[in-house]
Amino acid sequence: MSVSIADINLSNDLVFGEVMRQPENVKPFLEAVLEKKIAEITYIEKQQDIKDGIHLHGIRLDVSLADGAGTQYDVEMQTGRAYDLERRIRFYQSSIDRKTLEPAESYRQLRESYVIFVCTDDYYGRGLALYKRKSVIEGAEDLAYKDGSHAYILNAAFTVKNLSEPALEFLRYINARYRNLPIDISDSDYLTRIDRAVEDIKADKGKVERLMTLAAKLEDVRIDARREGFEAGVEKGIEKGSHDAQIGMAKRLLTKGGMTLAEIADICVLDLDEVKKIAEDE
Repeated sequence: MSVSIADINLSNDLVFGEVMRQPENVKPFLEAVLEKKIAEITYIEKQQDIKDGIHLHGIRLDVSLADGAGTQYDVEMQTGRAYDLERRIRFYQSSIDRKTLEPAESYRQLRESYVIFVCTDDYYGRGLALYKRKSVIEGAEDLAYKDGSHAYILNAAFTVKNLSEPALEFLRYINARYRNLPIDISDSDYLTRIDRAVEDIKADKGKVERLMTLAAKLEDVRIDARREGFEAGVEKGIEKGSHDAQIGMAKRLLTKGGMTLAEIADICVLDLDEVKKIAEDE
Protein backbone atom coordinates (compact mmCIF):
# COMPACT_ATOMS: atom_id res chain seq x y z
CA MET A 1 0.00 0.00 0.00
CA SER A 2 1.37 3.41 -0.94
CA VAL A 3 0.52 6.34 1.33
CA SER A 4 1.38 9.86 0.17
CA ILE A 5 1.25 13.30 1.75
CA ALA A 6 -2.01 13.85 -0.17
CA ASP A 7 -3.61 11.11 1.93
CA ILE A 8 -2.95 13.06 5.10
CA ASN A 9 -6.28 14.74 5.66
CA LEU A 10 -9.16 14.13 8.05
CA SER A 11 -10.56 11.32 5.88
CA ASN A 12 -7.49 9.23 6.73
CA ASP A 13 -8.46 7.06 9.70
CA LEU A 14 -5.12 7.48 11.47
CA VAL A 15 -5.23 11.27 11.09
CA PHE A 16 -8.89 11.26 12.14
CA GLY A 17 -7.97 9.44 15.33
CA GLU A 18 -5.09 11.82 16.02
CA VAL A 19 -7.24 14.94 15.59
CA MET A 20 -10.54 13.78 17.05
CA ARG A 21 -9.02 12.36 20.22
CA GLN A 22 -8.96 15.95 21.48
CA PRO A 23 -12.12 16.72 23.52
CA GLU A 24 -12.41 20.20 22.01
CA ASN A 25 -12.59 18.61 18.56
CA VAL A 26 -14.79 15.58 19.14
CA LYS A 27 -17.34 17.07 21.57
CA PRO A 28 -18.75 19.67 19.12
CA PHE A 29 -18.90 16.95 16.46
CA LEU A 30 -20.93 14.64 18.69
CA GLU A 31 -23.27 17.42 19.75
CA ALA A 32 -23.85 18.42 16.12
CA VAL A 33 -24.59 14.84 15.03
CA LEU A 34 -26.74 13.88 18.02
CA GLU A 35 -28.31 17.35 18.17
CA LYS A 36 -28.07 17.53 21.93
CA LYS A 37 -25.64 18.61 24.60
CA ILE A 38 -23.51 15.83 26.00
CA ALA A 39 -21.97 15.64 29.44
CA GLU A 40 -18.36 16.57 29.99
CA ILE A 41 -16.01 14.04 28.41
CA THR A 42 -14.37 12.00 31.15
CA TYR A 43 -11.95 9.90 29.11
CA ILE A 44 -10.91 9.51 25.53
CA GLU A 45 -8.70 6.99 23.76
CA LYS A 46 -7.47 6.99 20.17
CA GLN A 47 -7.03 3.23 20.07
CA GLN A 48 -9.39 1.25 22.25
CA ASP A 49 -7.78 -1.74 23.96
CA ILE A 50 -10.44 -4.45 23.72
CA LYS A 51 -8.88 -7.88 23.99
CA ASP A 52 -11.20 -9.91 21.80
CA GLY A 53 -9.42 -9.75 18.45
CA ILE A 54 -11.22 -6.62 17.27
CA HIS A 55 -7.99 -5.08 15.95
CA LEU A 56 -7.69 -7.98 13.54
CA HIS A 57 -11.06 -7.35 11.97
CA GLY A 58 -9.95 -4.78 9.43
CA ILE A 59 -9.74 -1.60 11.52
CA ARG A 60 -9.18 -0.54 15.09
CA LEU A 61 -11.53 1.63 17.08
CA ASP A 62 -10.50 5.10 15.86
CA VAL A 63 -11.81 7.25 18.72
CA SER A 64 -13.38 5.79 21.85
CA LEU A 65 -14.67 7.99 24.65
CA ALA A 66 -17.19 8.34 27.45
CA ASP A 67 -18.99 11.31 28.94
CA GLY A 68 -19.84 12.18 32.51
CA ALA A 69 -23.15 10.33 32.24
CA GLY A 70 -21.33 7.10 31.42
CA THR A 71 -22.44 7.05 27.78
CA GLN A 72 -19.92 5.33 25.51
CA TYR A 73 -19.04 6.64 22.04
CA ASP A 74 -17.03 5.04 19.26
CA VAL A 75 -16.38 7.26 16.23
CA GLU A 76 -14.95 5.66 13.08
CA MET A 77 -13.68 7.04 9.80
CA GLN A 78 -14.47 4.87 6.78
CA THR A 79 -12.55 5.90 3.67
CA GLY A 80 -13.69 4.53 0.32
CA ARG A 81 -16.28 1.87 -0.32
CA ALA A 82 -17.47 0.04 2.81
CA TYR A 83 -18.73 -3.50 3.32
CA ASP A 84 -20.74 -5.11 6.13
CA LEU A 85 -20.93 -1.98 8.27
CA GLU A 86 -23.97 -3.39 10.06
CA ARG A 87 -22.04 -6.42 11.30
CA ARG A 88 -19.02 -4.33 12.16
CA ILE A 89 -21.22 -2.03 14.24
CA ARG A 90 -22.73 -5.04 15.99
CA PHE A 91 -19.24 -6.39 16.68
CA TYR A 92 -17.98 -3.07 18.04
CA GLN A 93 -20.99 -2.51 20.27
CA SER A 94 -20.79 -5.98 21.80
CA SER A 95 -17.08 -5.43 22.45
CA ILE A 96 -17.74 -2.10 24.14
CA ASP A 97 -20.38 -3.74 26.32
CA ARG A 98 -18.02 -6.48 27.41
CA LYS A 99 -15.33 -3.96 28.26
CA THR A 100 -17.50 -1.52 30.21
CA LEU A 101 -19.75 -3.90 32.16
CA GLU A 102 -18.01 -4.89 35.38
CA PRO A 103 -18.23 -8.56 36.46
CA ALA A 104 -20.44 -7.75 39.45
CA GLU A 105 -22.79 -5.47 37.51
CA SER A 106 -26.18 -6.51 36.15
CA TYR A 107 -27.29 -6.12 32.54
CA ARG A 108 -29.40 -3.17 33.66
CA GLN A 109 -26.16 -1.28 34.13
CA LEU A 110 -25.07 -1.63 30.51
CA ARG A 111 -24.04 1.82 29.31
CA GLU A 112 -25.80 3.73 26.57
CA SER A 113 -23.56 3.40 23.52
CA TYR A 114 -23.19 5.08 20.15
CA VAL A 115 -21.18 3.74 17.22
CA ILE A 116 -20.80 6.43 14.57
CA PHE A 117 -19.25 5.81 11.16
CA VAL A 118 -18.19 8.81 9.08
CA CYS A 119 -18.11 7.53 5.49
CA THR A 120 -16.59 9.27 2.50
CA ASP A 121 -18.99 7.36 0.22
CA ASP A 122 -22.75 6.77 0.33
CA TYR A 123 -23.09 3.36 1.99
CA TYR A 124 -26.77 2.81 1.13
CA GLY A 125 -26.91 4.92 -2.02
CA ARG A 126 -29.98 6.90 -0.97
CA GLY A 127 -28.29 10.27 -0.60
CA LEU A 128 -29.05 10.77 3.09
CA ALA A 129 -26.48 12.61 5.18
CA LEU A 130 -27.43 10.37 8.11
CA TYR A 131 -28.55 6.76 8.14
CA LYS A 132 -29.76 6.11 11.68
CA ARG A 133 -30.74 2.69 12.92
CA LYS A 134 -34.21 2.45 14.43
CA SER A 135 -35.26 -0.73 16.23
CA VAL A 136 -38.96 -1.52 16.60
CA ILE A 137 -41.09 -4.58 17.31
CA GLU A 138 -42.33 -6.28 14.15
CA GLY A 139 -46.11 -6.16 13.97
CA ALA A 140 -46.18 -3.40 16.57
CA GLU A 141 -43.99 -0.75 15.00
CA ASP A 142 -45.15 1.84 17.52
CA LEU A 143 -43.16 -0.05 20.14
CA ALA A 144 -39.49 0.89 20.25
CA TYR A 145 -36.93 -1.82 21.01
CA LYS A 146 -34.73 0.02 23.49
CA ASP A 147 -31.49 -1.80 24.23
CA GLY A 148 -29.44 1.36 24.74
CA SER A 149 -27.33 0.92 21.61
CA HIS A 150 -27.34 3.38 18.72
CA ALA A 151 -25.85 3.21 15.24
CA TYR A 152 -25.22 6.22 12.98
CA ILE A 153 -23.76 6.02 9.48
CA LEU A 154 -22.84 9.45 8.09
CA ASN A 155 -22.44 10.13 4.38
CA ALA A 156 -19.97 12.82 3.30
CA ALA A 157 -21.31 12.58 -0.27
CA PHE A 158 -24.87 13.41 0.80
CA THR A 159 -27.58 15.02 -1.30
CA VAL A 160 -30.33 14.94 1.35
CA LYS A 161 -29.81 17.29 4.31
CA ASN A 162 -31.22 15.33 7.25
CA LEU A 163 -28.65 16.51 9.79
CA SER A 164 -28.00 19.75 11.65
CA GLU A 165 -26.18 22.41 9.65
CA PRO A 166 -22.98 22.15 11.76
CA ALA A 167 -22.89 18.40 11.10
CA LEU A 168 -23.48 18.98 7.39
CA GLU A 169 -20.61 21.48 7.33
CA PHE A 170 -18.35 18.85 8.87
CA LEU A 171 -19.36 16.33 6.19
CA ARG A 172 -18.80 18.89 3.43
CA TYR A 173 -15.31 19.45 4.81
CA ILE A 174 -14.58 15.70 4.83
CA ASN A 175 -15.91 15.38 1.28
CA ALA A 176 -13.86 18.33 0.00
CA ARG A 177 -10.63 17.13 1.54
CA TYR A 178 -11.15 13.53 0.44
CA ARG A 179 -12.01 14.46 -3.16
CA ASN A 180 -9.63 17.43 -3.37
CA LEU A 181 -12.42 19.94 -3.89
CA PRO A 182 -12.35 23.65 -2.99
CA ILE A 183 -14.13 24.67 0.21
CA ASP A 184 -14.32 27.91 2.18
CA ILE A 185 -14.19 27.25 5.93
CA SER A 186 -13.23 30.78 6.98
CA ASP A 187 -16.63 31.34 8.63
CA SER A 188 -16.32 28.26 10.83
CA ASP A 189 -14.06 28.50 13.87
CA TYR A 190 -14.55 24.78 14.46
CA LEU A 191 -13.53 23.63 10.98
CA THR A 192 -10.65 26.10 10.97
CA ARG A 193 -9.39 24.52 14.19
CA ILE A 194 -9.79 21.01 12.74
CA ASP A 195 -7.98 22.01 9.56
CA ARG A 196 -5.16 23.61 11.53
CA ALA A 197 -4.74 20.42 13.57
CA VAL A 198 -4.38 18.42 10.35
CA GLU A 199 -1.86 20.93 8.98
CA ASP A 200 0.13 20.68 12.22
CA ILE A 201 0.38 16.94 11.68
CA LYS A 202 1.51 17.43 8.08
CA ALA A 203 4.14 19.94 9.23
CA ASP A 204 5.62 17.41 11.65
CA LYS A 205 7.94 15.38 9.43
CA GLY A 206 8.50 12.71 12.04
CA LYS A 207 4.78 12.26 12.63
CA VAL A 208 4.07 12.12 8.89
CA GLU A 209 6.66 9.41 8.36
CA ARG A 210 5.29 7.53 11.34
CA LEU A 211 1.71 7.68 10.05
CA MET A 212 2.75 6.57 6.57
CA THR A 213 4.80 3.68 7.92
CA LEU A 214 2.09 2.55 10.30
CA ALA A 215 -0.61 2.76 7.61
CA ALA A 216 1.47 0.69 5.21
CA LYS A 217 2.34 -1.93 7.83
CA LEU A 218 -1.25 -2.26 9.00
CA GLU A 219 -2.53 -2.67 5.46
CA ASP A 220 0.08 -5.35 4.73
CA VAL A 221 -0.91 -7.25 7.84
CA ARG A 222 -4.61 -6.95 7.02
CA ILE A 223 -4.01 -8.39 3.57
CA ASP A 224 -2.10 -11.28 5.12
CA ALA A 225 -4.86 -11.84 7.67
CA ARG A 226 -7.55 -11.94 4.99
CA ARG A 227 -5.46 -14.29 2.88
CA GLU A 228 -5.02 -16.71 5.76
CA GLY A 229 -8.67 -16.57 6.76
CA PHE A 230 -8.15 -15.04 10.18
CA GLU A 231 -11.01 -12.59 9.81
CA ALA A 232 -13.54 -15.38 9.42
CA GLY A 233 -12.38 -16.83 12.72
CA VAL A 234 -12.73 -13.49 14.47
CA GLU A 235 -16.22 -12.94 13.03
CA LYS A 236 -17.36 -16.27 14.45
CA GLY A 237 -15.90 -15.35 17.81
CA ILE A 238 -13.55 -18.32 17.99
CA GLU A 239 -11.30 -17.40 20.89
CA LYS A 240 -8.46 -19.75 19.97
CA GLY A 241 -8.48 -18.62 16.36
CA SER A 242 -8.46 -14.97 17.41
CA HIS A 243 -5.48 -15.43 19.70
CA ASP A 244 -3.57 -17.38 17.06
CA ALA A 245 -4.28 -14.55 14.63
CA GLN A 246 -2.99 -11.97 17.11
CA ILE A 247 0.23 -13.94 17.54
CA GLY A 248 0.57 -14.32 13.77
CA MET A 249 0.16 -10.59 13.30
CA ALA A 250 2.79 -9.90 15.98
CA LYS A 251 5.26 -12.22 14.26
CA ARG A 252 4.74 -10.49 10.91
CA LEU A 253 5.24 -7.05 12.43
CA LEU A 254 8.40 -8.24 14.17
CA THR A 255 9.69 -9.53 10.85
CA LYS A 256 8.92 -6.25 9.07
CA GLY A 257 10.77 -4.29 11.76
CA GLY A 258 10.63 -0.57 12.47
CA MET A 259 8.22 -0.81 15.41
CA THR A 260 8.77 -1.09 19.16
CA LEU A 261 7.51 -4.10 21.09
CA ALA A 262 5.06 -1.84 22.92
CA GLU A 263 3.60 -0.60 19.63
CA ILE A 264 3.24 -4.16 18.35
CA ALA A 265 1.53 -5.17 21.60
CA ASP A 266 -0.92 -2.28 21.19
CA ILE A 267 -1.75 -3.05 17.57
CA CYS A 268 -2.10 -6.80 18.15
CA VAL A 269 -3.93 -6.38 21.48
CA LEU A 270 -1.46 -8.61 23.30
CA ASP A 271 0.28 -8.19 26.63
CA LEU A 272 3.74 -6.69 26.28
CA ASP A 273 5.28 -9.69 28.07
CA GLU A 274 3.73 -12.02 25.51
CA VAL A 275 5.15 -9.98 22.64
CA LYS A 276 8.57 -10.02 24.31
CA LYS A 277 8.39 -13.81 24.52
CA ILE A 278 7.38 -14.05 20.85
CA ALA A 279 10.35 -11.85 19.93
CA GLU A 280 12.72 -14.00 21.97
CA ASP A 281 11.46 -17.18 20.30
CA GLU A 282 11.77 -15.79 16.78
